[in-house]
Amino acid sequence: MIPRAPLDAARIGRRLLLTAPLLAAPGLARAQSARTLRIVVPFAAGSEPDILGRRLAHAMAPILDQPVVVDNRIGGNTVIAASHVAQSRPDGETLLLTSSSTFATLPNLHANPPVRLDQFEVMTMAMRAHMVLYTSADVPAATIPELIAWANAQPEPIHYGANRGAIGHLCGEKMKRVTGIRMTDVSFRGSLVLQQLMLRGDIKLAFDGVPAHAELVNAGRLKAFGITADRPAPMLPNVRPLAEQGFGDIALSYWYGIFAPKGTPGAILERQIAAIHRAQRAEELLRQFSAQGAQLEGNSPAEFRRMIDAERESWGEIIRAIGLTLD
Repeated sequence: MIPRAPLDAARIGRRLLLTAPLLAAPGLARAQSARTLRIVVPFAAGSEPDILGRRLAHAMAPILDQPVVVDNRIGGNTVIAASHVAQSRPDGETLLLTSSSTFATLPNLHANPPVRLDQFEVMTMAMRAHMVLYTSADVPAATIPELIAWANAQPEPIHYGANRGAIGHLCGEKMKRVTGIRMTDVSFRGSLVLQQLMLRGDIKLAFDGVPAHAELVNAGRLKAFGITADRPAPMLPNVRPLAEQGFGDIALSYWYGIFAPKGTPGAILERQIAAIHRAQRAEELLRQFSAQGAQLEGNSPAEFRRMIDAERESWGEIIRAIGLTLD
């Protein structure tokens, strides 16, 4: 077998502008197989990345003239889905839509990471989103200092929702390190489960995305104390930025990106990346995700890889500082 030449990310980036207009030409996308394109999402149905994946799939299908569906494969802190895609045939029919956890934080948590970036073709960032500091409604506090004082006055550390190694967990550990708040992480399976645990008061605090619990906050059934964005999100208009409150260093924003199995032909990647970038401009996506303060931002494979490398190092500093490992 003749080995494939390695993908030139910079070349793909330069050619995207040429590819995108051509996708509008009738019948061009039919050069791509009409078989279904799967976007594998490592999160539960109804979660933020699941909704993002389904909206992108809906917008991409007419651009590619090809069925596009979401395949939820949850568990293992995104590893189950990522491993599945890494082992899939590089034929352009399987993509991974995952969070920054997979390639920016997990490599710092294992001596031998269960999935590696070099098993994939880096395609594009899909969206940058923001974390919110939530608490159950029975927490008797109205400000972050009051929240910290209340938590530290309890006889035992309060429970906070966090799957170890995920962005929400790292934000919680960062908050503990910066503020001295006493709390213990409790794992959960998806934002809907976390929601129920917080409504019952079993979990008192969690970092999660804007849309996960905004409706319950606005209904007074949960509380929100701050957001990692630089301005309030329309879905949570009364929730101030953490930085504005003097707590900008307790949490960080995150992103979702799209990847293909290593060895996927460059021509297929170019077509799909251009379709993703066009889909990001769809009115339905812009309307929905701008409401939660998210940015639908695409970039070239080379730009995306540089961003991942930089964020992997910045998260690594936090992880090493708190001595966290999943081995």
